[in-house]
Order: sequence, then C-alpha cells, then structure tokens
Amino acid sequence: MRVYAIAVFICIQLQGYGFSQNVRIGISPTKKFNHICFNKPTTEYLVIADSSFIGILDASCTCEIYTAATGKLGVQFKGERFSGYTAVRIIATHYNHSIELSSSSPVMRSRAYEGDFEMINEGNKILVINDVPMEKYLAGVLESEAGEGRKEEYYKVQAVISRTFALRSIDKHIKQGFNLCNQEHCQAYFHKRKGSPIIDSAVLATRNQVLYDTKSKFAPTFFSANCGGETCNPVHVWNNEIPGLVSLVDTFCTKTKQSKWSCTIDPTEWKAFFVKNYAFPIDDSLSYNLLFSASSEHRNAFFIHPGYGIPMRDIREKFNLKSSFFSVKLENNRVILTGKGFGHGVGLCQEGAIEMAQLGYNYKQILGFYFPNFILGVSGNLSHLGQ
Repeated sequence: MRVYAIAVFICIQLQGYGFSQNVRIGISPTKKFNHICFNKPTTEYLVIADSSFIGILDASCTCEIYTAATGKLGVQFKGERFSGYTAVRIIATHYNHSIELSSSSPVMRSRAYEGDFEMINEGNKILVINDVPMEKYLAGVLESEAGEGRKEEYYKVQAVISRTFALRSIDKHIKQGFNLCNQEHCQAYFHKRKGSPIIDSAVLATRNQVLYDTKSKFAPTFFSANCGGETCNPVHVWNNEIPGLVSLVDTFCTKTKQSKWSCTIDPTEWKAFFVKNYAFPIDDSLSYNLLFSASSEHRNAFFIHPGYGIPMRDIREKFNLKSSFFSVKLENNRVILTGKGFGHGVGLCQEGAIEMAQLGYNYKQILGFYFPNFILGVSGNLSHLGQ
C-alpha cells in the first residue's frame, strides 16, 4: 500500500498542479485549532503523516487530526488512532476536486476547498495550510469578495486586481510557513467557488494578467466596497503616499446600496473623545460650534481643519464608522453623522466597478478608470490600459 501511495503521489505532481502556480493559504491562522476533520471528498485523498502512509480517504470515511498529549499531532482514521507526528498531509489524487474541512475546537463550520492540505504541529495548536492552484484560489476569492450575480466583465476586473494583490503580497506570511492567509487583510477566501461558473470563466479569460506600475513591479491594487463618490488618497488612510494611486471623482457608485449611511452618537461621548485625545479647545466658542457642525463635500485627511490635528481615520476607528467620509450636525441633543461610502476608499470602488460593468464597460476600461497610472501585463508583455 505504501508503494502504491508513493506512485500515486508522483503521478499527481506530474499530471495535476504542475500546470498552474500553487499558493499556500493559511486557513484562519490566528485560531488555535486543536481538532479538525476532513470529510466528503469528491475524489480519493492520500493521508500521509510525516513519512508514514496512513491510508486513502474517500467518501465513505472521515479523517480527524488533533493535538495529542505528547505535544505532537494525532490522526484518527477508520477507527484507528496514530500519533507522534509533526505534520500531516491530505493530498488529492485527481485535479479539480474538493474536500470539506471543519473544526470542533474551536468550532468552525464545514467548508469545501480544492487543492491539498498540510497540517503543521505548533505545540498547542494546528496550523492548517491549503496548497491550491492560483486560479482555483482566485475563483474562491472572487466569490468571497464580490459575491454572485455580477457581470463577467466585473469578475474579470476583480480577477486581475486580486491576482496582482496575491503576487505582490506572496511572501506576506512566508515566515509562518505559508504565502497568504484567508482573512480580509490578505484577501477573503472563505471556500472554493461554489456558485456561478462565470467566475471560473473570468479567471480563465484573464489568466496571468496583472497590473504593473511604471517600474514593472506589481501594482498596489487596493479596493473597497464603495468610495462614496470620490476615491481616497492613500495618505489619508495610511500616512504614506503610494505612487500611482490617486483620488478621483466616481459618479458610478453614488446611487448604489452602500453609497450613503448615517448614525447617531451621544454628544457627551463625542465631545469627550476630542478633549481626551486631542485636547480640543471647547472653551473657544467657534471651535466648540464646529465640533458639532462640520461638512465634508470632498474627502479630507483631517476633521474640521488640519490645524486641529484630528485625522478622519481616527474618528472612524473610534466610533466604528463605515467610512471616514462624513459630515456632522447636532439635532435633538444627538450628534448625527451622515456619511458616504463603505471602506477605506482607496483604489477600486467595487460597487462603482459593478455599475460600470452593468453599463457595458469592459474590464480594461474599468481598470483604466480606477487605475489610470498602471499598466496591464500579460505573460511579461505590457500594454497600456487605454489601448
């Protein structure tokens, strides 16, 4: 059986993933998994613990991996327990198949993923890594980040910027043993693509396409849900200029679902925040009135005036606001914030891009609108987006 497993493993490497770049994705790496389960495979999977072949996982059984009392990993498979391992691998014998992963401690509902898995012992927890072809990963990202029911041209846009982001950040978690994680600060990757096949089509149609800056480096392709009618200068969010990313007026997103919002705050809490953190001069009547009556027709880095030194992003973080693009008024002894957009607003506005696709713009035109200073590259050949 061991010889069979090794032969199948070699065949997999030659016939399957060799045709596509693989990426290692940490699955919720901050969680302290100590008991996970694999089940419902759509093909046979090899279970290999260190250099030992445990068996073949198919639809008739499950495989559980846990942290043992010895401080090593244990495997429960077909009624037997095996222990004393530093790593366990779950390897698909065929391409284009998936397996479901769940956890009982801590609880994580079952999710299906393509590719292979590696579980690494980290003493008091299990590090779970999904080794998956880049294009399969991107299909999962697109569905997680953009949902279903979009035009294919929009999915092409998201495929290009998500691929660029992944390659630009490919070593973000390399010291932890994987490339990227499945959380939003890398890119949301909740599961394999399980909805519209249009997503697969968009990923395939833009295969290997990325955005470059003028120095032929992967471009910073940030995106947010809705910019509120004006994308944000990166310096307003991160205190640093990012060459190529600029603020621009976006009329495509102003009538969409998340273009406007409002909330109310207790005036005492509102005032206390500014006094405590910025020594706001409430004894000055003009300043005090401005604290409760400030408008933002355009995106600003600072609240009221730069002289007060109060970053809009700090207010957003403190009061958990949808964006840092808002105006303030006092009404019926309540501070009322009326805002625009959802997210940091830098780079591509997803709802604006979705609307552009609905109106018939193609993906190159949409990318060119939001990233006018970047270049679309395909397999090393560069072509300006405007062409």
